[in-house]
Formats: sequence, C-alpha cells, structure tokens
Amino acid sequence: MKNKKPIHKELLSKRVFFRNDNARDKLFAKLKTQFGTWRALRAYLNIHKVKLERIRNGEVSIKYPTFLHLLSKLNDEERGIIQQQITLKEEGWGRSKGGIATYHRHKEFFEKGRKIAAIRARDRGYRFNFNTLLTPNFCELIGAFIGDGFTNKYDRLCVVQFTGHSKLDKEYFLKTLRPIVKELSPDSNPTITEIDNTLRLTIYSKQFHNLLTKRFKFPAGKKTHTVTMPEEIIKSGNQDLINRCIRGIFDTDGCVFTDKRKVYKLPYMRIALGMKSKELIKQVNELLLRQGIASTMTTNLDKLQINGVENCRKFVEKIGFSNRRHLDKIKFKAQH
Repeated sequence: MKNKKPIHKELLSKRVFFRNDNARDKLFAKLKTQFGTWRALRAYLNIHKVKLERIRNGEVSIKYPTFLHLLSKLNDEERGIIQQQITLKEEGWGRSKGGIATYHRHKEFFEKGRKIAAIRARDRGYRFNFNTLLTPNFCELIGAFIGDGFTNKYDRLCVVQFTGHSKLDKEYFLKTLRPIVKELSPDSNPTITEIDNTLRLTIYSKQFHNLLTKRFKFPAGKKTHTVTMPEEIIKSGNQDLINRCIRGIFDTDGCVFTDKRKVYKLPYMRIALGMKSKELIKQVNELLLRQGIASTMTTNLDKLQINGVENCRKFVEKIGFSNRRHLDKIKFKAQH
C-alpha cells in the first residue's frame, strides 16, 4: 500500500461523467456481481437507495474518489475499459452558469446565446401577465420550477431556466414544459439547448422573473435549501391545482423504482422524492397524507417515499406524472 500513488489534490473535487449509458451500465453490472446485492453496494458507499438509483440512471455524477473506490473492485482489464469511457469535470458543472471551462469549450454557443439574449431582452412581446389566473398547467409549471428551476437577474437581463437530463427529460421539456410556457405567453420563444448530458429550457423575460420572485416569492439565485410550494396555491383550496404543482415537483426531482430483495414475495414498488429543502419535504408529505396517500420521510427530512403498489396506485390516480421517464417505469412495473 505504501507504493500506492495518492490522489492529486485537484482531482478530489472532480466529478465523473460517463460518455455513454452502456459504459455506466457495465460498471454497475460488474459491481452488482461483486457485492451480490444493491443493498450491499449502498452500504459500501453509505448512500440512500434513491441516490444509488439516480447514479445508476445517470441522473447524477459520481465523485472521483468514490469512483476510484468502485474501480478497485474490478480487475485490471475491466478498470482500463471503464476508465476510457469517462470524463472528469469540476464539481457543480452544469449548475454553474457560464463556468470558465464550459465557456471555453463551447465559446461560440455562449456568445451566440448572449446575442440572442440581448435581442430578447429588448423584445416587448415576451409578456407574462403578473396577475394571470392559476390553472392546472400553470401550477404544474410552478412545481417543475420548484424541482429543477432557476431564475436570476444579470444587469438588465432576466433569465428563467429549467434543467434536466438531455435524454431522459427531452420529451418532457418539448411536450409539457415548453407548451405551458407558450400557453402563458404565446409570443414568447422558450429555447431548449443541450450541452453534453444537460438539457436547458430558457426564457429571457423580466415579467416572468418578476412573476416568480414577487408574486410567488421564489428567491432569485439559489433556492435549493429554502424553496416551498407557494402559499397562493396551497391557500387556493383547489385540490387539482395543488396536485398539479406536486406533480411538477415529482416529474423533475422524483423517481420510481422497485425493491427486489428476497424479503418481498414480489418486487416492491416505491415512488421517491429527494430534496434539500426540509420544509418542502414536510409540506408535500402533509399534502399527500391528507389525501390518503401514505408516505414516509427520512429522519433528516431530505427524502420522502411512497411505498407499496396500493399507495403508488393512489399517487398515480390522484397526482400522476407527465414525464415519460416515470410513466414508462410505472407501466413496466405494473405488468410484473
């Protein structure tokens, strides 16, 4: 062990991105063989089931030191193959807008985007009625914003943006989110761009920014730890509006999976939501319980789970999904 080279300090904060789904699937297939069960692998990594599920699906990247620990479980040939199929990026890549490395690699893209943004900032047609009535679609968009949305003001330019996975969320962005934005502002032109595994739907509009920050009280910039469902939606007393907002949250930050441990006679279905806002987790949990949808929260209030086929069926009937990535899993699991 004393001859083992230490990890270079600069690599400690790097994140591992797989260049294709096949490479990631091969790694976890080999790890499943090594550890025997996903539970054993979770214990080795000291992470929750939802987190492992998101890593396996390619929704989140892996810390480089953790990746090296996983590689240590493979033989030399297997390690060499996997290492050729990854890319290392800075922590927070994809969340840090205009990051230096990303900017230089896609300079033409960003320069073009800035020119388009400048034109749109002057375009008076991008109107969003501050007092527009709450509708189910509008509330679903608000839910999606709670899950994976961001807004901020840069000098005179106001940006509203939704982020997702370039493959898994593409249909959802094209067929659900973008049409709702167009419904709110027919003259607007929300753009969908793709860089590596990240998909972005962007709207340049001061009025939309003000609607979100002033009417619904969402903070500009980071909102991860403090975001909650708007009081206006909760106090509306309209269950359809409330449920559509919850749907938007689960469509963006939720996941569907089954527990196949031998302790269960049949695969045990679960729908989970992982958020850093403890208040939001408590809020959603209470709203689900009021409707007879049994859900549980982790001790540190960062995750919520709906367990068992019956409870999941109630969720689908009352809340539902618009994102195909979840609908396909529900359909597939319902057949088994």
